[in-house]
Amino acid sequence: MRHGVTAFLVGVLGCACLHAEPLIIPVAGRGWQITFEGPVPAMESLQPNEEGLVYRSNAGRFNLSVFVEAPAGSGGDGKACRDHVWSQASQNPKLQQDSVKQWSTPVCECVEYEVAGDKKGEKSTQANIHCCFAHEGRWVNVHASVASATDAERKMLKDLALSLAYGPFPEWKGGPHSFALGDLGRLQIDVPAAWRVGHLSAATNTGLPDQYTLSFYSVSDPNKNWRMTFFQSAVRYKTLKDIQQIAQREPPSVTGASVEHTENVQEIKLKQGVGCQAIYADAALADKPVELGNAKVISTGFVAPVPDVLGTITIVADDAKDPDFLTAMHALSSIEWAQVK
Repeated sequence: MRHGVTAFLVGVLGCACLHAEPLIIPVAGRGWQITFEGPVPAMESLQPNEEGLVYRSNAGRFNLSVFVEAPAGSGGDGKACRDHVWSQASQNPKLQQDSVKQWSTPVCECVEYEVAGDKKGEKSTQANIHCCFAHEGRWVNVHASVASATDAERKMLKDLALSLAYGPFPEWKGGPHSFALGDLGRLQIDVPAAWRVGHLSAATNTGLPDQYTLSFYSVSDPNKNWRMTFFQSAVRYKTLKDIQQIAQREPPSVTGASVEHTENVQEIKLKQGVGCQAIYADAALADKPVELGNAKVISTGFVAPVPDVLGTITIVADDAKDPDFLTAMHALSSIEWAQVK
């Protein structure tokens, strides 16, 4: 069940204003995370692999990629990583040579530059920055870019580099966590000790209902992840039957996999509203060894904490009896909702 961690919201084609928020990239299975400040993603994906991970996101004209991988050649420190990255990026024929600047922060080695581009017949440039460092036997390349960048957005790229940090996952003993979801309302949920809270993704001002995605990740296992997306629904869900009907119509979409429904749709007993969930398994992976990025089971859930707000939930792992998988499913019953006043 090739899942990665993907939040595909409504892509924002334009962006009148980019502003930075704290972002978290978990390097699950290796015990550490990368943090920095950047625009809240409208679309993102995280794919773990044997070497580390590949993360990609965008927010209008802003694009971000993070690569955690084994060092190339004879390896080396952050400067060696930057030199390797730049040896490839500098081959771009549209590179504006006079824009290239290399500099350092206390934690990473940076190179910024601009490349020429054409937008609707008008000349434009794309501002880029690579932030490179070495940590625990891995090279990390954080690449951020903004198309048709303003001076304020070029400064935002530099501020991203200056805010970049990495280190062990924060201590967390479990407990309630609250999230502001714009005009939709405020969500509170008890987050188990085995899970960490990621950053918020949001697709807003698109002409369609705003969507907000919350991500949670396992400290120890990159094959475990948990995501919840909330949006205003044109359909009102008032009863358990209402919400069960959508669950029966919307089984998980798994490309190239044979999915078996292992349990009936079960009620999520919310403190307010209605919800249900079911567990599915990939029959093709049942007797095979665990493969990184290819989890074997998925729980899909739907919750309507109030009748006109729908939440879609996915929790994935390699075993339907995994304690972390079960605690995440159980935590859904703690969801509480407050309307915006």
